[in-house]
Amino acid sequence: MDKFGLIGAKLGHSYSPMIHEKLGSYEYDLLETKPEDLESLLRGGEYKGFNVTIPYKKVVFRMCDDVSEEAGKLGSVNTVVRDAEGKLHGYNTDYFGFKYLLEHNDIDVEGKKCIVLGSGGASVTICQVLRDMEASEVVTISRKGENNYENIEKNYDAQVIVNTTPVGMYPNNGDSLVDPAKFPGLEAAVDIIYNPYRTKFILDAMELEGVKCASGLEMLVGQAQKSSELFTGVEKSEDEIEDIADEVKRQMLNNILIGMPGAGKTFLGKKMAEKSGRKFVDIDDMIVAHEGESIPEIFAEKGEPYFRKVEREMLKLACKESGQVIATGGGIVKNKANYNIVKQNGVVIWIKRDLDKLETDGRPVSSSTPLDQLYAERKDAYEKWSDYFIDNNENLK
Repeated sequence: MDKFGLIGAKLGHSYSPMIHEKLGSYEYDLLETKPEDLESLLRGGEYKGFNVTIPYKKVVFRMCDDVSEEAGKLGSVNTVVRDAEGKLHGYNTDYFGFKYLLEHNDIDVEGKKCIVLGSGGASVTICQVLRDMEASEVVTISRKGENNYENIEKNYDAQVIVNTTPVGMYPNNGDSLVDPAKFPGLEAAVDIIYNPYRTKFILDAMELEGVKCASGLEMLVGQAQKSSELFTGVEKSEDEIEDIADEVKRQMLNNILIGMPGAGKTFLGKKMAEKSGRKFVDIDDMIVAHEGESIPEIFAEKGEPYFRKVEREMLKLACKESGQVIATGGGIVKNKANYNIVKQNGVVIWIKRDLDKLETDGRPVSSSTPLDQLYAERKDAYEKWSDYFIDNNENLK
């Protein structure tokens, strides 16, 4: 079987092997590589081709025997094919991936002012795509350039913003460079980060009426599909890209269960995790382990505000990760700041159960406050936060 691989400095959280497994019948390895070992790996006979990521795209460009038109424009390579004579042919499929991301999400940049956050290798590619798609103006925002984050108000008239920096990427979830609400004419927000699936930048933009939002997963799959075509000579349809992106998204997103105390979130969560082969996480269990006390003891000794603070910290830890089933406490929706935490990497499922069937033993809030009052306070949030619901009114077995 032919072998291909991804070359980079650090590759611990790459989804590329999963994607390439679905794209072709070949072996695909993660190849964490030191700079001094790059050329011997590229020229060696073990692998027939490579994808290339940070920080080697420009270095590998210089090592190739010839490069495609797109790669030549950009001065960087992210795909290499080694022919039978051992010559290295370089391509830039990031160009195709980003163009696909815009087109698939119906984001039209023609005649629009676009700002691109970041000035690294990815920024060069994105800027070229935007120009080729006839954006009226493309402005790069960097930390020290003429256009920077200190004077970004000069560019508040931008209609499209693209983040190409790693700000907001796992494990630094929750960070963002700009506030989309300060751009009154904003029409589209794009982030090429795919882990988490929705960065804070994207979540903030989703709150704005009429703003189209797109994350980086479809770019990742799009560029991988084009790389696979170069590796194998077999073309794939855009429908296949969409199907693979949907499948990867289903696997990477957490299933996050919300609902009233005693609705069965833990019971159903364990069943879902067992059936799907996912890890099960219970936020209440995390709190107990962190504090070394039961939840009733925490409420009695330190009060509800302290409990909610710890709850939020445990939620942040759990929701950074991917592909889990997470059962939350019934009051998680009381803190609006928790919304972005669960939405960044999750599908939110509301577990519904009639109030007269809810268990209240060992639950400080629901045993001391009328259930109908609690439900009235939380119902709107459960509805807003959830992507869909499960009716859990049958007897638990």
